[in-house]
Amino acid sequence: MFRPTWMKRIFIGITAVLVLQHLLSIVYSLGFHKQAYNHRPGMCRVVPGIDTGSEDIYVLKNGLALITSGMNVAALGFTMDPSALTWRGHIYLFDFNQPNANVTELSILGSFDQTDFRPHGISVWEERTQTTVFVVNHKHQHDSIEVFSFNEKMKSLHYLRTFTDSRMTSVNDVVAVGTNTFYFTNDGYNKQFFKRFLERFLKFPWGNVVYYDGNTGWGQVVIPRSLEPNGINQSPDGRFIYVSSPVVGALTVYERQPDYSLKPIQVIDLYTSPDNVYVDSSSGDLWFGCHLISYQTMLHFQDFRQPSASQVLHIQLKSKTAPYSYDIREAYVDDGKQISGSSVAAYYNNQLLIGSVTHKLVHCQVLAF
Repeated sequence: MFRPTWMKRIFIGITAVLVLQHLLSIVYSLGFHKQAYNHRPGMCRVVPGIDTGSEDIYVLKNGLALITSGMNVAALGFTMDPSALTWRGHIYLFDFNQPNANVTELSILGSFDQTDFRPHGISVWEERTQTTVFVVNHKHQHDSIEVFSFNEKMKSLHYLRTFTDSRMTSVNDVVAVGTNTFYFTNDGYNKQFFKRFLERFLKFPWGNVVYYDGNTGWGQVVIPRSLEPNGINQSPDGRFIYVSSPVVGALTVYERQPDYSLKPIQVIDLYTSPDNVYVDSSSGDLWFGCHLISYQTMLHFQDFRQPSASQVLHIQLKSKTAPYSYDIREAYVDDGKQISGSSVAAYYNNQLLIGSVTHKLVHCQVLAF
C-alpha cells in the first residue's frame, strides 16, 4: 500500500497552510468583522438630482465640481442590478459657492454618441484659455478616454476627441498632467465575468498604470504589475502621483521621473478599501471615499436596495515632500441608508461632497471630526 513520504507530507502541509492563508486574507478583506457606526463632520444632506451614482468628482479652482454619473460596474467584472441596464451617462455640475443649490446636468455638444457613454473616472487640466476635461468611458465594445472642453457660462461640454489604445484593458481612473497627456489606471486585465472573478479571487497583480501622450500617440506602462490599482491623482506641484488600491487597503506614493516613469516612494496603509483619491489643491491633503465593508458593496451592486456602508478618510500631510509624515482621521461614516458605496470625497472651503458608485450624492458642512 502506498504511503506518502515525509517530503510529500511536508509539501501537502505547506500547501494547505498557504491555501488557508489566502482564503483568510480574502475573508478579512471583505470586512465581515467590521461594523459601521454613523457619524458626520457637520450637517449633511442628500443632493437631489442624482440617483445613478456620482462615481468621481473633480473640483475646479473656482469651486465648481464636475461629477460623473451612470457608470457600468459590469465592465469591472461585477454583477450589476438589472435596473442599471437602462442608465445613460451624465456629467453633473455642483457649485460649492451655492451649497444649498442642487446639481445641474451639463449638455454635451459636438459629434459625440451619448448613447454609448458610461463615465467613470474624471480629471481636468485648467488653463487660462481652456478647461480640458478627461473622462473614462466604458463603451460597449471597449474602454476609452473622452476629452471635452468645459464652458462655464453655457454649462456645457464640447466634445474634442476620443483616446483609445490597446493598453486600455480595464480603465478605472485618469489624471491629466497636460493638455493631451495623462496617466491612467487599469484595475485588471480580464473583462469576462468568470475570468475576472478568478483574477480577483486569486489576487493576480494584472493591473497596471500607463502614461499616455495624446499629441504623439506614444504611451508606456509605468507600473507593470499592480493588484487592482484604482484611483489616481497628483500632488498640487505635479511632482508626486498617488495610486490607491482597495484590495491592498493602501495608497502608494510615486515620484515622477524625467522620462515619465514612476518611482515608488511610500506606502500608506489605510486598513480599509479606498476608492478615488481627491487632492486638496490648497493644502495638498488627501481625501478618500472608501468601501468600509466590501462584501456589502458587492451585494449593493447586485441589488441597489441592499445598503452598503460608506466611509471618508482624510490624510493631513505634515511635510511638503514624500515620504510624508501624516495624520489619518475618519471624517464620515454612514451605514448605507444616506449613501451607499462611497467612492470619492471632494473637499472645498470647509465642505465635503461625497460621491457613490451607483447611488446618491451627499453634501456635508465640515465643522469638526
